[in-house]
Amino acid sequence: MSADWVTSSSELPHEGQQVEFVLDRREVAMDGTYAQRTFRSHWSGYEVARVRSWRPADLNSSIAVHSFCG
Repeated sequence: MSADWVTSSSELPHEGQQVEFVLDRREVAMDGTYAQRTFRSHWSGYEVARVRSWRPADLNSSIAVHSFCG
């Protein structure tokens, strides 16, 4: 079961929570962790202001969706 998307301007994840998040002006979600007011992916960290929406990671899913910079 997938959780609904939450806008980062209305609510933030718990410290250390595994999340999926979408950056402003992007359409593909990245997997990561929320820590120290930063959404962290495998590649980089993104300030809250750059993240459009997020949802808790579906830890039961076998499919991971990643965004590639380009």
